[in-house]
Amino acid sequence: MSQFFQRSGATLAAVLGAAMSLPAYAVDGQLPPERQAGSASFVSGGIGEGESQRFEAAFTRYPLIVQLFENSGARDEYTADALVKITDAKGRVMLHEKADGPYMLVRLPAGDYRIAASLKGHALADQVVHVTGSGHAKTTFVFPRNAG
Repeated sequence: MSQFFQRSGATLAAVLGAAMSLPAYAVDGQLPPERQAGSASFVSGGIGEGESQRFEAAFTRYPLIVQLFENSGARDEYTADALVKITDAKGRVMLHEKADGPYMLVRLPAGDYRIAASLKGHALADQVVHVTGSGHAKTTFVFPRNAG
């Protein structure tokens, strides 16, 4: 092992320091901890290829998947910091939180929901989804280039 550090010029302290600066969930390949918002819980993130893959692998474990993109011309790119608001069929706010990345995976009771998203002050049209007790619903928002 010491030969690796000698050849690469890396020091054990630098490698350990970099690993320790990562959140614990990133080191062990898990998602960030779920957060509670009323009767909903959610996890948000997906920045970087490794974290994005972990979120995509978790899609089937959540009743609702919200994907957030920003149009960048030739293709859509993942975005973060979008504000996501979910209301139930009676208009009660179930979740109103800022996304930490391009994915927001949400646990909600079965039912119909209206989902709104805004980025840098640019709101997109609400989308309606039906969440079941089994399976999952997915909704995608694509913001215009340089929204806001």
